[in-house]
Amino acid sequence: MKTLILIRHSKTEQVYNDEKPDFERELVPRGFQDASFIAKKLIERNIVADIIISSTATRAKQTAQLFASELQFPVDNINYQQFLYDGYTTTEFLEFLATFGSEPKTIVIIAHNPEIAIMAMNLGTRDYFQYPTTAVTSISFNVDNWNKIEARQGKTDWFISPKSLKINKKK
Repeated sequence: MKTLILIRHSKTEQVYNDEKPDFERELVPRGFQDASFIAKKLIERNIVADIIISSTATRAKQTAQLFASELQFPVDNINYQQFLYDGYTTTEFLEFLATFGSEPKTIVIIAHNPEIAIMAMNLGTRDYFQYPTTAVTSISFNVDNWNKIEARQGKTDWFISPKSLKINKKK
């Protein structure tokens, strides 16, 4: 059994008049709070990251570092990948996952919309009309090697976001 955790980066600053390139946008205070909140929810769900892979954009790196710290994953071991910022197809994503072979059980990916939502839809069993910042999808695959994963063959185990959990907490 393999588990893929797909996370959209946390809430970022807005860009005004092209004063800062998109790649350099940073998290806002709410982004830091949401990342910590959701990471704690992953711990409650007994998620143990064998590998954390992040886009190289500043906001994704900041999100990955927060998740790594909360999940007690060595921040220096985060695997940064430029293609997660540049855009990719499902085939390219699957080819990348295949390189991990059989060893890691759980891979955490931190990236951007629309691709992260597209991967969640193309690999799992749920469609997403919205995939807000710091949203997380867990998809399980009944395989023994990452190179055996195919599109729409995973089972979407759960989807959470800061807003959905805070709303449910108030009820």
